[in-house]
Amino acid sequence: MFVTQRLELDVPNQGSRLVPPLAATMDAAGRRAPTLAVFVGMAVAEWRNLIAQVARAVAGERRNREALEKELFRGQYTLASKYDDDLPIP
Repeated sequence: MFVTQRLELDVPNQGSRLVPPLAATMDAAGRRAPTLAVFVGMAVAEWRNLIAQVARAVAGERRNREALEKELFRGQYTLASKYDDDLPIP
């Protein structure tokens, strides 16, 4: 089915009741204390950046471990040691 004209649905908004007061509070804080609002925005951006870096590091560690398992054990076994020093050397 192809629609050639704009289609409007008569559905009441079921959005969160928390969003409008929160947005109004953020706007008021931004007007009254712009430096604080900028600081909070920068802190949130840095937090997201940190989370992304940690996620990339964990993914890299997982890829390295899978590559080692594939190379050492030809995919038959997985490493289950708490410390890598006590693993048998093939």
